[in-house]
Amino acid sequence: MRIFVTNISPKDKIIEYGISLSASNFNYNLIEGHCFDKVYSIYPGFVKGKLDKLDDETFEAVYSSWRWKGKLRQRLARFVEQYKLFRKIPRKSTVWYYNLSTLNVLLVLLLKIFKPSVQQNIIILDFTPDLFFNKRVLSLINRMHGRISLSTYEKFNSRNLVVMPGVVPVSHNSYPQLSNVKREFLLSGALRENIAMHSMLLDAFAEMPELTLHISGVLLDHKGKTESYSRKYPNIHFYGKMPYNEYNELLSSVSFSFNTRKPTAPENKCNFPSKVIEALLYNRIVISTIHYPQLEGINYLEVPTDKEAFKQEIRRIAALSDTELLRYANQSEEVIRRFSTEKWNDIMAQIEEFE
Repeated sequence: MRIFVTNISPKDKIIEYGISLSASNFNYNLIEGHCFDKVYSIYPGFVKGKLDKLDDETFEAVYSSWRWKGKLRQRLARFVEQYKLFRKIPRKSTVWYYNLSTLNVLLVLLLKIFKPSVQQNIIILDFTPDLFFNKRVLSLINRMHGRISLSTYEKFNSRNLVVMPGVVPVSHNSYPQLSNVKREFLLSGALRENIAMHSMLLDAFAEMPELTLHISGVLLDHKGKTESYSRKYPNIHFYGKMPYNEYNELLSSVSFSFNTRKPTAPENKCNFPSKVIEALLYNRIVISTIHYPQLEGINYLEVPTDKEAFKQEIRRIAALSDTELLRYANQSEEVIRRFSTEKWNDIMAQIEEFE
């Protein structure tokens, strides 16, 4: 029996409960690809109080009444939930975790000590090496039976480790091909300086009026500047957090998608942005400030992070012919071949069978 332990809500409650959309999409892609026999969810610590809808036919939530019984109990609720989940997991089953955090670390230890016949594996998505907690749990990650990591990190145990930068949704729809390249660019996602560099992008596009920048997502840094620039400069458009269908329409309408993470930021050393896979799946041209070895064989453009050098490179790219630029577009078939749920199922089976 393959069990998935993660941190999701019902799809129609993701925004209301404040759950990460990119994390939810990743989880649901695996779940809807029938990668697991049973799915349990422990909600993030910031989710508190009585919820009108905890779970559905997709997964079972483990949610303690301590979540609405005072600040101390709310802090300890996640550990009560892990003990409850420990009792539910049968011996000789296989467990896969979504990251290692305070939401599951007690469960890992309880299973290791009291149910050692349970095989424990982990999918590592967001790992900031410099964080105190991550320094302490690295040894736990490395002692698990197997690991799938979205990115490369030299301190992960290479034994029974597979690097897979993402998973694409189960879909029989075709994705819109790019045929005419518009000089329009999209930055989307969590808009924090270290993972978006949107302050630099705003300054750069303010000086490139011939090119259009679209920005979508939740502003975590530079809110005033972003809103001010979108009013002042006609080539800069800010939409905020968009409904899913509207965002997909925007993504399909532009030709270029930015991944402008700060290469020196610790949180970007062991992380792979889901937006890159999403843009490639939609046949867009990806422009990245970071080189990703796990995308070897897939075409994307790399740019510097210094504003003047960035501007020079973006103008050079914009001046290329459509024929040249289309070499970096329309790669959805290759992305599906590499990162489908079928591929994930095969890899998880290989890891589980490893001795």
